[in-house]
Amino acid sequence: MRAETISRSASAHSTRPLVVRGGLARTFGSLVSFLGVSFLFCGLYLLADAFAHPLNANSAGIIAAALAITLATILFFYLLKPRSTRKIRSAHVRHGG
Repeated sequence: MRAETISRSASAHSTRPLVVRGGLARTFGSLVSFLGVSFLFCGLYLLADAFAHPLNANSAGIIAAALAITLATILFFYLLKPRSTRKIRSAHVRHGG
């Protein structure tokens, strides 16, 4: 009975290590999403302030808002699309292209 339990539990687990199965999106997903939301709201706040007071707005505030929104977009892109790019790359390497 003990050998049966060992063989069943060994077949139930994946052969890949936990480090590989975890990945960056699962490990740092909550931190990246918090940073992305923070950057997005900060950029939107700066942009809304520039629209509300156009005479007092300077170019540095608008550039900082655009940079914050861009960083948020990049973080969300890498958070939502990391697996599909790995599959495409591995299929590309396997087919010799």
